[in-house]
Amino acid sequence: MSRSRRAAAWLLSLLLAASLAGCSGPASDVKPSSARSEPMEISVAFWDLAETMTQDDPALKLLEQKLNITIKPIPIKIENYVQQIQMWASNGQLPDIFSVDAVNSHYYKSWRDRGVIKPIPDDLSAYPNLQAYLSLPGTDDLKDDGKLYFIPRQTYDSTDYNVLDRIVAYRWDLAQQAGITREPETWEEFRAMLKAIIDHDPEKKSVRGLTSVGNLLLGGLFWLYSSPAATSDGSGSDFKWIKENGRYIPAVFSEHSIESLKLLRDFYSSGLIDPDLPVTRGEMGRDKFAEGKVAALILAGGAQNLDVSIYKERWLKLHPEDTAFYDKVKLLKPLPAVDGNRYHAVFKTFWSESYISAKVDDRKMARILELLDYMNTDEFKEMRRFGLDNEDFIRENGRIQPLDPDASVMTKYKAFSAFANLLDWDGMFKLNPDYVGITREAKEAQRELVDYSMRETRKQAYEPRLTRLSTPTKDGFTIFDSDDMIRVMISDLPVEAAWQTIIDGYKEKGLDRMVEEVNVRARELGIE
Repeated sequence: MSRSRRAAAWLLSLLLAASLAGCSGPASDVKPSSARSEPMEISVAFWDLAETMTQDDPALKLLEQKLNITIKPIPIKIENYVQQIQMWASNGQLPDIFSVDAVNSHYYKSWRDRGVIKPIPDDLSAYPNLQAYLSLPGTDDLKDDGKLYFIPRQTYDSTDYNVLDRIVAYRWDLAQQAGITREPETWEEFRAMLKAIIDHDPEKKSVRGLTSVGNLLLGGLFWLYSSPAATSDGSGSDFKWIKENGRYIPAVFSEHSIESLKLLRDFYSSGLIDPDLPVTRGEMGRDKFAEGKVAALILAGGAQNLDVSIYKERWLKLHPEDTAFYDKVKLLKPLPAVDGNRYHAVFKTFWSESYISAKVDDRKMARILELLDYMNTDEFKEMRRFGLDNEDFIRENGRIQPLDPDASVMTKYKAFSAFANLLDWDGMFKLNPDYVGITREAKEAQRELVDYSMRETRKQAYEPRLTRLSTPTKDGFTIFDSDDMIRVMISDLPVEAAWQTIIDGYKEKGLDRMVEEVNVRARELGIE
């Protein structure tokens, strides 16, 4: 059967199932909508969506046909997406749905108070699957005055899995060629490995040391050395509060943070960090690593990002016959901190949020809620995880059997896979042995890292309630620690002097006042 006929048959079965659901369908089916006969365009600003929708995607087309909608992608650049959205919010040009990591930020509070974003209805009984999703533990803590103004895009069930949000891949083959016989387990060994690769330059490409797909990820490695709770998602408003010397302070301003900054400077001044790192962004970093121009790369998104964005989309183009990627590339295990313990980065169980513009009228709001409801059904999850029935998988004895276990749904249906993340990241399933989005070797590498972290690492104690706490100064206060780390790294001043200049700048913006306000409120709330 041809792909077009299979797709048509699959769509016909979906529509038939939807019509039968009006009588006695299971709870996982989308509730019939009287307005679905009306075609509707929904504009969406979401990373990579506009770029991937330049090619026909049969999976996304089926979704649009099922709900009688047309997805209009609004281009948004990963380099300045926050600024783009802030500009749209100011001039009344927000798309119907947009995603951004804004919760706790001053601009989120401004959007909420000015009526720029639409709250999620209290009564979601017409959308039972969405209602179930928004009943996950912790969601009520995200409400303001009993209202939820966004959809938290769930990644994992626990912050234990945040170890996958900041991974370091390194060229083990180059290390071995340079005489390294042991995979690094300490900072000293990691440092020695990078130096050996740079000095020996096995492939004669003037290889450099460590780089990243973006500056926001740098703290996810180096803060773990002396101030683990300082790790942040880059939004500027997610900073964690620790108790030090009898009061709560943002972890990034711990007296111990200086050791992480000294380590960072030492790596940079010793030539172990690519000097282009401050200006390196996603594609540049991935290209350099795949081409053997850097020895190690910090990236987000776990082994999936490494497997799809580097191995499949880059490495195999450069080395078509090479299937030994995971013999040549390894994932760095968490290294010991100054206190002798090993830590992993900690963020939240979700990363970023999807918002609905207040310009959306009631009819479109109902369709958007219907879309989000459908995206939490078993039917949709099956499609995002395994692809199309009879095209990518078949059913045998009630179990899904992929037709090609090595095929990547993410690669085959790029637009659909990008759009599927609008509600959540489906992170826990991506750890499932049945997940077909990455290779078997990538799964093994990821599982080894998670198992090691579960067994060997811990989290620094912090008070999560204070991150969400509102005070007059804190509501407008941002800490962009990644930018600060870069300034210290490249500064000609001694580390202590460069860092003190940055702290003084924050004090001019009200740091001491904010700390005092937060500690007063903490005492009032009984947070000791």
